[in-house]
Parts: sequence; C-alpha cells; structure tokens
Amino acid sequence: MNKMHSEGRMVTVFAPNAMGVDFLKQLRGANVPVAAISNNTRLTASMEKLGVKHVCNVQTTSHRKTMALPAVPVGRMYVFEQSFALTCRLLQQCRPWTDEMITVITRQNYPKSIYRMLGADMVIYTQSDQVSFLLSDLLSQDSHQPA
Repeated sequence: MNKMHSEGRMVTVFAPNAMGVDFLKQLRGANVPVAAISNNTRLTASMEKLGVKHVCNVQTTSHRKTMALPAVPVGRMYVFEQSFALTCRLLQQCRPWTDEMITVITRQNYPKSIYRMLGADMVIYTQSDQVSFLLSDLLSQDSHQPA
C-alpha cells in the first residue's frame, strides 16, 4: 500500500529553503498532489504564494511530541533541513502522520542514525541545489505500483 496517490494522499514537504522551494515547484509542475508543512506565518505565506493550497501548520516551539493530524491525507514526506534541532522536532511531530517514507535532505554531515531513530526512512546528504533526482525517483516508484 505504498502508493503515492493511494487514497488521495499528498506528497508533503517542509521547504524552508531554496532547495525545498525548487522541489515544491517541480512537484506542482508534474501535477503531483502536494501539501506543505509550516512552522511560522512567514513560511505559510511563502507556501501560499507558491500556490500550495494545503499547508499543515506545526508548533515546533511546543514541547508536545505530537500534534493533531493534518486535515489532508499525508503520503510521502520530504523534510529539507533548516537546522538540526528543528528537523528533529519535525520528525517527532510528523512521523505519526504517515506510514509512508519520510526523506530528510541535508547539507550538513550530522549522524544519520539520529534522524532515522526519530522516524526518517532515508537521509540524503547533498551539496547541490539540484534536487530533480527526488522527483524522478518519486515518479518512477509511483509508475511501478499496480493501478
């Protein structure tokens, strides 16, 4: 049941940086149903300006480990790292939202095991701003799924 479009699930992205914004634009250009994660009003406004209709707001300053489930069905999740601590809090809060893959994309060489322990299925380390390989991988996985 790991289909990207199963049950209308949306690819959900935390995009606080240019790399994440570029990935969101690529998803939208490929007509992939998408939702964004935001932890502040500035990021929410930025996501809405990009045309993202569904924004899941999280309180990353809260000490509560889990938040209410978002109103949209969450599928694959991509977290573009802004800071180590923030990524850890996001993983703790968002892991219960989906049983599908969560991928963390980072420029830092933090121990991947910590992100995995907090719920990430994959940690991608990159120095490039080019993240089109993520979209290619996502679309090729989806096309291998039975209809």
